Formats: sequence, structure tokens, C-alpha cells
Amino acid sequence: MDTKLFKFLRYLLAYHPEEFGLVPNNNGFFKIKEIFQVLIFTKKFKKVRLETLKQGFSYYYRDFFEFLEDFNLVRAKELYFSPPVPINTRQIYNFTKLWTFVKPKAWLNASIHGTIKAPKDSYIKLFTSKELAENWAKVKGALVIEVIPQQLPQTEVLTFGDTIFLLKELPFSATKGPPIDQKFLRKYGPKQETPERKPPIVPLIPPPVEEPEEPQLPFRKITKGKKKEKPWKRYQKKKARER
Repeated sequence: MDTKLFKFLRYLLAYHPEEFGLVPNNNGFFKIKEIFQVLIFTKKFKKVRLETLKQGFSYYYRDFFEFLEDFNLVRAKELYFSPPVPINTRQIYNFTKLWTFVKPKAWLNASIHGTIKAPKDSYIKLFTSKELAENWAKVKGALVIEVIPQQLPQTEVLTFGDTIFLLKELPFSATKGPPIDQKFLRKYGPKQETPERKPPIVPLIPPPVEEPEEPQLPFRKITKGKKKEKPWKRYQKKKARER
């Protein structure tokens, strides 16, 4: 395996995952798929595939990483970063803007219900860097959303490093994003089922009347000229005359 890839993965997972927008779960594990997405938006190691990463963690780098193959999770055996810690909401009021990414359907639902909720066993990530939010939005097929910290209510907030804040819920009123207009609904709204088109009615045309076939004449051999008399008939006629 590539030595440069190993060094990058060790820096990413053991030292500074927050620089790339990665957040560990409660047990310190990261999703293999999200590590692969980091390689995509950083444009590093373009020839590396998802299966290559799994092979590296499960075999080549197993002395340095713990790999849970059934769950596609991995973590460094030696960690040099601090896990996310809770803070007071007022600490993020010092920022004028934060950024996150939201799937289009989640953004549409938030405009209706008034809240963006984090997936189960996860958090909504608020980044101090717009570029980092844009990178994740691109690989996730999501929208970049601006967050206004001063409009956030007092709630549970975690910080990971100095660049990522984590929330369980995000009020829609504290965000700015694409307007939910007709153009947005046509692109991301629920697809309307098109009525099933019935085949056109074809007028019934009676089948043509079949004309009766003419009876075939019996086979008859066609002869030309006078019919030749058979020898035995000539003999019978001759005997009749002699009597």
C-alpha cells in the first residue's frame, strides 16, 4: 500500500479529523464511507477506491487502526485529539455566521415543520468554514445552509476542536438557504404520479366476407389432334366385320 496514503490517514484519524469535517461517534469510530468522501473533496489519492481503503484498514494498516468490518467503522489505536465536549450555547454567539449542509428533502421538511433534526445517533455539524460546508455538501448531494448563531435557542451544544459545533436540532428560523419556490418544488418536491394513459379506442371493423372457393375440376389429360385407336380395339372391329 502507498506510504503517503498511510501517513494521510493516520494524520486524519489520529490527530486532526476536525480539519476535514469528520466527527467520531461515541466510541471514537469513523465511517469508512466518510473517510473516502474526504479523499474525494481534498482531491488526494484519486485512484484509491472504497474497497482499497477497507483492505488497507483490515490488513495492511491493522497495527495502527481498529477496523469493524461488519459496521464499516474504523479508528486509530492511538488518539491524539480530544473528543467533542459540551459548551454553553452563548459561546457560539461570538460568531456572526456558521455553515452546515442539508439534504434537499430535509430542507423542504424543515420549512414545513420548523426544525432540522439530526439523524439517529448523530449530530448536525455547524462549520466555521463555508468552504468545508461546501465540500461536504458536494459529496453528499446536499445544500449549503447559512446559520445565524444569535438566533439559536439555549440548547445542548458540543464543540469538536475550534471549527465544528454539534447540535441535535436546528431551528429553521435560524437558517438561510434556497427559497422554497416553484422551481425548488419542481426539482426536489414530491413527484406527482402521471395519470395512466388509456390506449385510444379503435373502431371495430368487421372482417371481410370470404368468397366461396370455386370447386376444382377433376384432372384431365389434355391431348392434341385425333385420339389414336388402341390395337386391341382394331382387332375386335376386324373380327366383327368378318362375321
